Amino acid sequence: MRIAMVHSTFATPGGAERYVRDLSRDLVARGHEVRIFCRGTSRDDDGDQLVPTRLSARIPASPRLRLVRKVATHLGDLADPTGIGPRDLADFQPDLVHLHNWQGLGALPVARLARRYPTCHTVHDYAICDPNNSLVHGYRPAPLASLLRLRSAWLVWQLRNVTPLWPAERARDIVRSRVPAAARLDGRIIPLAVRMTPRQWPTGSQNVFIYLGALSPHKGTSLMLDAWRAVAGELDATLLIAGDGPQRADVEAAARDCPSIRYLGYLDETGKVRAMSEAGWLVYPSQCPETFGVSAVESLVAGRPIIADAGARPVTASDTSLVTFRNREEFSAMLRWAVGIPPERYRQMSASAAGDGRRVDWDTHVAAIERAYEELAGRSLAIHGTR
Repeated sequence: MRIAMVHSTFATPGGAERYVRDLSRDLVARGHEVRIFCRGTSRDDDGDQLVPTRLSARIPASPRLRLVRKVATHLGDLADPTGIGPRDLADFQPDLVHLHNWQGLGALPVARLARRYPTCHTVHDYAICDPNNSLVHGYRPAPLASLLRLRSAWLVWQLRNVTPLWPAERARDIVRSRVPAAARLDGRIIPLAVRMTPRQWPTGSQNVFIYLGALSPHKGTSLMLDAWRAVAGELDATLLIAGDGPQRADVEAAARDCPSIRYLGYLDETGKVRAMSEAGWLVYPSQCPETFGVSAVESLVAGRPIIADAGARPVTASDTSLVTFRNREEFSAMLRWAVGIPPERYRQMSASAAGDGRRVDWDTHVAAIERAYEELAGRSLAIHGTR
């Protein structure tokens, strides 16, 4: 089968970007022909097929134009018909398009693809519900709330030919609770997984915490730094931070000022394994509901329990594999608690986490994706005949 992976950009490497790369490699190993179509960045692979940049994305990225660029980007997601289109896939003639993050490509170009090719969409975020795909709404004035509801309904209409692949039932239900029209989108639940090399993990260090992910406000970076500063002087403990993003400078400054914070930068798989082997806990301070949480799965596979914000509780972790907090004070209290619990209690939580990790199998996931492809392509052929 010829599969076109369509993803907005690899500019900021994260869970979705890693997933696209890993899934593409394994599908090729299973005999499929796969090409990745994306906007160009310095992180592209040689085999990536680069697509045109939208008009709204051509505004210079200067501090003076930051607000203009942000507004144009969100409007471009809705109203800019330029960028990727069927012509960009014409030489490949895919049997199926697998869409990932569409922000930056736009809904109109994606709708054009879905009218031409059978299209599925792994739902990595909540962009249908929120322009910043983070669901950090807070209070919205009535006129703005009405506009957001109209935006969401319009997006659902544009994506009506796209089959969502929900990473968890909870993710699907969150979208439907905020956008009732999304219930009309046909789809299926295919639990996500993470491709990890099997290995024996050492026992975690109870006084070492690790954060893996984007460094941005909606991921809870500032909350994490504030909570750690509140306990840094009283705990013999270390916070490892790995990742990249708009708040990288804040993390680097915190690491300079606070000796118990170590910033590791963006890690490849080898570096991530080394850091996870040192740590005993994953901190998961995201300030928005998460569709999946790659770092949470990595932590469970390694047998590391999780300290998570209650609103972003990882869907893959059982109650005995994590503890939650609701604000900065509770976060700090959980850090103190984690360092001080009896070793036997920590071993029990670690064993529970490892058990959760064994239930997230990558090969099973890829096989489910293949079945979804076959069903979608077969259904399209039955309706439209040979293209």
